[in-house]
Amino acid sequence: MLGSLNIKSSAHILVREVEKLVSLPEVCFLINDLVNDPCCNVDEIGHVISQDPDLTVRLLKLVNSSIYGFPTKIDTVSRAILVVGLKELQHVVWASSAVETFSKLPPAQVNMAGFWRHSIFSAVVARILAKERNVLHPERLFVAGLLHDIGRLLIYTEKPDEAKRILDFEEQNPGVDIVGLECEILGFDHAELAAALMLKWDLPPGLCESVRYHHEPARAENHLLDASIVHVANIIAHALESGEEENVLKQRISPAAWELLEIPEDKIKRILHDAVMQFLETLELLLPGASQKM
Repeated sequence: MLGSLNIKSSAHILVREVEKLVSLPEVCFLINDLVNDPCCNVDEIGHVISQDPDLTVRLLKLVNSSIYGFPTKIDTVSRAILVVGLKELQHVVWASSAVETFSKLPPAQVNMAGFWRHSIFSAVVARILAKERNVLHPERLFVAGLLHDIGRLLIYTEKPDEAKRILDFEEQNPGVDIVGLECEILGFDHAELAAALMLKWDLPPGLCESVRYHHEPARAENHLLDASIVHVANIIAHALESGEEENVLKQRISPAAWELLEIPEDKIKRILHDAVMQFLETLELLLPGASQKM
């Protein structure tokens, strides 16, 4: 597992140094244990989640949103688990908790509104693409899309001088190979760092590998489709941000990844439309008030 991710020791060392700073709340690890326990039941998991009032509120807001579109209101966590599904709700817990954790780390030199806008848009697109491909538990691709750039936040926070060099060079040289630049300056790149942190959190191999190789999906030995979905979602989000969808998509998406997704070009406009419609609501649900700052 670790070998297939090819993460340099320097990335693992940095993650160990910031482990307490960016640790998921204990409830996430408890839920992971319970989900993997065949003797556990829905009420027990619902009880554990309900002990965290903030998390409970966020989860119920999410499952009652138009993103899921359930006809009746869901007012308990146990009911949410039954309707949404245990694995899907576990993924929503990860997503909500990760945003809560990293929203407390505002690096001075980065536009955090822009960071979350891109991350959440990538997550929304990844979930839509996963559903188009009938991927099991598409919510996990939402998590992967959401977390694909968290390594950059760690770099900004823990390596500010190096981060400034990277940002300055990136600004002066649009389209630069950011992965190569990070490796040259830091010895590792943000995708490695994100995957190393996710491994520390004990997240599933598929999530870790899809984030690790979202710039080079062909290198994902065991989860090629997941990595391809995150790769395409990331580029679509960048394209929408730049206002050059057609050119950017054709130039930057891996042809092999696009072919693997098997999504006809005539569906792209609908996917983009659905993503835009879901984006602002998802942003407001995960980061209340953030949409007003954009």
